[in-house]
Amino acid sequence: MDLNIQVSIAESKQMLQKACEYGYRTVAINTIVDSNKLSGKNIYIPKPKLIDFKVNGLKRFQVCNRITAIVEDSIHCDNFLRSPITKKYDIIAVQPIGEKMLQHVSSLSDIDIISLNLTENLGYSLKRNIIALAKEKGIYFEICYSHCFRGETQFKVLIRNADLLVDVLKGENILISSGASLPLDLRSVETVMNLVLLFGLNKNQAEESVRKNGEVVLKHARSHNKTSCGYVSLSGFIKLPKHQGWIVHACKVPKLEASGSSSYFKQHNNVSKRKAIEISDDKNNKRSSSNKRAIDDKDNKVNKKVCS
Repeated sequence: MDLNIQVSIAESKQMLQKACEYGYRTVAINTIVDSNKLSGKNIYIPKPKLIDFKVNGLKRFQVCNRITAIVEDSIHCDNFLRSPITKKYDIIAVQPIGEKMLQHVSSLSDIDIISLNLTENLGYSLKRNIIALAKEKGIYFEICYSHCFRGETQFKVLIRNADLLVDVLKGENILISSGASLPLDLRSVETVMNLVLLFGLNKNQAEESVRKNGEVVLKHARSHNKTSCGYVSLSGFIKLPKHQGWIVHACKVPKLEASGSSSYFKQHNNVSKRKAIEISDDKNNKRSSSNKRAIDDKDNKVNKKVCS
């Protein structure tokens, strides 16, 4: 599974064919949006790419659409996530610039991937409390391996930054992608699992980051992209106090009209009053019976003394 392939529509078929040959069965075509297109009057978010690709003799080969926004300010992030075009993509990712923006995006719940530029000096330290916010929300951090083949300098910086990220995350919530823009950037699944051991992952973590974590990301994406409106059906309304009756109207519970709700609570109050009266009568009857027993016991004791 490779969730970051950066190609145009014209070059996509050649890249997808190569990915299929290397054993990938799910890939994502990544569209990158720069921060200068997310502010002011220049807001522009391209629509998802329509790619028709089928492999002869292969039943399952899925092509997803992913969008990644480079954000330098919170307004960039807000404009990006509020756009109806963004919601049409299968996977939503952001690349924050600076520690402040990393903290901001880690607190969001509408994104699936945080992709840091690990080929350059980050300029700040990765703090565990910030990273933990993203982990709690099911967000995964991406490491792109294709930069390893683009020069010795980038290779060394990537290894160092990736090792720091793996250490902070303790090997969890890590997604390995290619970030490929050319077929030569792709590698087979087995080769990638051996390569990412250089990032500080053990063998099991390497296999999860390459084979399994992508499926978790897709499930997380479907949870906020494919969820529609719904309602919660509650039982036990009879226990609801009168002063909380507004909750029924706010939730718009099915088969409960506004006109009927007031009569419902009146009926409920009448039932409660009857129950309260019955309980008090039971208590009075118990008290009277207990008093009778006490009087009878006293009389019996007096009679015994007189007889003796």
